Amino acid sequence: MKLKLTREQKIGLFAIITLASIYVVVNYLKGKDLFSSTNTYYTVYHNVEGLNSTGPVYIRGLKVGTVESVDYLQERDEFIVKLKLKSSYNIPENSVAEIYSADLLGTKALRVNIGNSKTYLKDKGTMQSTTEEGLVDMLKNQFLPLKDQISDLVTTLKVTVENLNGMIDADAKRNIASSLENLNKTLAGAKAIVQNLEKSGPEITQLISNINSLSGELTQTTQKLNYGLDNIGQITDSLKTADLAGTVNSLKELLEQMNNPQGTVGKLLRTDSVHNSIDHLIRDLDILIKNITENPKKYIKISVF
Repeated sequence: MKLKLTREQKIGLFAIITLASIYVVVNYLKGKDLFSSTNTYYTVYHNVEGLNSTGPVYIRGLKVGTVESVDYLQERDEFIVKLKLKSSYNIPENSVAEIYSADLLGTKALRVNIGNSKTYLKDKGTMQSTTEEGLVDMLKNQFLPLKDQISDLVTTLKVTVENLNGMIDADAKRNIASSLENLNKTLAGAKAIVQNLEKSGPEITQLISNINSLSGELTQTTQKLNYGLDNIGQITDSLKTADLAGTVNSLKELLEQMNNPQGTVGKLLRTDSVHNSIDHLIRDLDILIKNITENPKKYIKISVF
């Protein structure tokens, strides 16, 4: 039997199919999967800034559900966030739903940090919550104290400058101006000296050349001195190897013999007999020479043949 629909029935059926399609498309665009079963979980936050309903929920980067709704409980001053997660994922009861910054613009997203409990949350169970500090918040927390410190530093510098201005009177300012003028003169003098040095470049070069020549001559002289010192060292080594002890002992024995009154040399040096004999001999010779001089005929005879 062929079913016949009236024109009005066809229009109504078409409208129902259209509405159903629109519902499916809208929920699909919202991230809802109408053809898979889901579990509902709740979590509580004190601040949900940047978190939007219909936003995605991730587990380690994998989308596993959506944020169903965000409701504010005024009497408790808290936000109740309703999550729809695929029922194929078992959520341990110590898991944590964390709001974090998804990009540098401050867009918030929600992820589930899976716990290690062997007991799992049931449908419509409550999950623990936490909020990660965003980049903007981190920068704000870092720069706000720094801003206060900079303000204090500027204030301190301002007070210091004012105190310095109060301490520097007219005489001090004139002295500072005079010092700066003297400094300028000194710099000008230094500039003139540098210019003179530049002009005297050839003379300085010649002077350096002379110094190098003198250094070479000193080097040669040093080599000669080293040669002389080597000769002295050889002489010293020869003296070390010579029998100085034997020579000294021989001299010592000679002196002992000379000092011995019983020896020949000692008797010669210590007795007066030799001295007296020599003295008498010299006197007799002196008398003889005197007699020969006065009466030569008596001692010298000349015969003529």
